[in-house]
Amino acid sequence: MEESKTIRAFKSELIKIMPYFPNTKEVQTELLEQHLSSVMFHYLHWASRLIPVRPRVVSIEPYLLQDSRWSEYENDVRELLRKVELGEDLTEHLSNKVLTKGYTPKDYIIAKGDAWTDKDQLLNTKGFHHLHLHAGKSKKGSIVLFAQVSRDKLTAVALFDHSVFDYDRHEMSEERRRMWAISDHIAARELPPNSVYMSYPITTSGHPLHINSMTHEYWHVISQIDHKVDSRDFAEEMFAGCSTQMPKKPKFRWLLYGLDLGLLETKTRNFFVFRRGYL
Repeated sequence: MEESKTIRAFKSELIKIMPYFPNTKEVQTELLEQHLSSVMFHYLHWASRLIPVRPRVVSIEPYLLQDSRWSEYENDVRELLRKVELGEDLTEHLSNKVLTKGYTPKDYIIAKGDAWTDKDQLLNTKGFHHLHLHAGKSKKGSIVLFAQVSRDKLTAVALFDHSVFDYDRHEMSEERRRMWAISDHIAARELPPNSVYMSYPITTSGHPLHINSMTHEYWHVISQIDHKVDSRDFAEEMFAGCSTQMPKKPKFRWLLYGLDLGLLETKTRNFFVFRRGYL
């Protein structure tokens, strides 16, 4: 099916925003040749590693307070959590890889033998974002805060040093083993004894299943609405009950704001949200 102008523009914008590695013309061309649903899948997966800017309620798990390092890093953690409550941008507290490795072609991944090149393994499999206590592109410090993040809440779970990221098929580092135990305890603590659970299912490629489901849902919305965006009847429907007056010639474009999908009317800057993301 031929892509509409709005879909082509949307796909190009996603590719422009999403970092890819290697950062070459060839990879850009490969993405441009993909269907929008494929590009959107990779974009949503990358964007799920970010933390959209909005105020969040903060809570603290006992694992954090019981850590022997708590007294040393308490002030740093509380300053970070203050930023969370105020809704400040936390991007500079994230790993630098988030801003450089959003998508990597399958052939490159196979050649390097590392399926996690463009993925956050512990976010995808355990649901933990990790934040450096100090912001910036360098000197972030060796201690990271693991947190569970939703649209409205951030739960500070525990502190770890960087050995928590060491991956060895035969032996876990002490920090990784502790993280694993905390994750299991959080997942199982409200379940009856001997319950079976699957906390964060992933595909064989290492992508979270919920990103796959989200992509299908978002593409369904786009495919149902895109052919209407140039219709005046559609514009009037969008602006009905809106405090902003509809322009004489409204112009809509698709937009992902954080993980929220909607149409942006470019003259009034009204953003009409069709699906809200989980972050």
